Amino acid sequence: MIKRIHILDCGTLEIDMSYFTWKVNIGKPYRFPVWCTYVESDEAKIMIDTGYSLENALQYYSWEKPQQSEEQRLDKQLALIGVKPEDIDIVVITHLHFDHAGYLYLFKNARVIVQKEELRHAYVPEPFEAIGYSRPTFDIPWVKWECVSGDQKIVDGLRTVLAPGHSAGHQIPIVESKELNTIIIESDVISTRANLEKRIVGGIHLDPMAQYESILKLERIAKETGGKIFLAHDMEFYNTIKRGREYYT
Repeated sequence: MIKRIHILDCGTLEIDMSYFTWKVNIGKPYRFPVWCTYVESDEAKIMIDTGYSLENALQYYSWEKPQQSEEQRLDKQLALIGVKPEDIDIVVITHLHFDHAGYLYLFKNARVIVQKEELRHAYVPEPFEAIGYSRPTFDIPWVKWECVSGDQKIVDGLRTVLAPGHSAGHQIPIVESKELNTIIIESDVISTRANLEKRIVGGIHLDPMAQYESILKLERIAKETGGKIFLAHDMEFYNTIKRGREYYT
C-alpha cells in the first residue's frame, strides 16, 4: 500500500518552447520546472527519477540557463521530508535524459529499474536524440541496474507502463492514490498542457508517431482509472500541486 507521495523541487531550466511543442512556438523562451517524486509504501522507499545535477547542467547544458538553489539539490529536498539517499530501496528511471537522471549517483543502496532499450540508447543514441543524454549522469560504477522490458509491477500500488517515443525505453509510473485515484507521472511523454490539449508531440524525440500514440495511451489510462496526469514541465500546473513536505496519499 502507498503511504505518501512527495513531489520534490529540483529547480528550473529554460529552452525554446519549440523543444516542447515541435515546430510550434519557435523563438519563444520558456522556463520550466524540473521535479522528481518520492513514494513510500509498506514495501519500499522509492524514488521516481532524480532531477538534474546543477554541476552537470552547468558543464554540458549551460545554454538551458539552469537555476537550482542549494535547497533544491535532491539530497536537501529529501532531508526536508526526513529521508536520506541511502534509505532509498528502489529508483525507477522513466528515461535517462540528464534532467531525470542527474542525481542518480546519490543512491548507492538502491536497485535502479530501467528499460533495457533505454539504457542501450543512452550509451549509443541516434545522433538526433543524443542531446538529451549526458553520460556522466548514468555511467556510474556502483549503480545496481535492473534492466526490464515492458510493463512492470514495482510494488503494490505502483506500476510502470511502456510509453516510447520521446525516448526508446520510456516507462511511465502509475501510482495508486487515495486522493486522486491514480497519479500518472508522464515524465516528458506530454510535458506541457499545450502538448495535451493540441496533441502536439515534443520537439525532442526518437519517434514522433510512437510519442503521439503514447500520449493517447496515457489519456486512456487516466480516463479508465479516474486518475490525474502530472505534467512534467508545465509551470502553471506545477504551481497548483503539493510539493516538499506536503504530500499526497
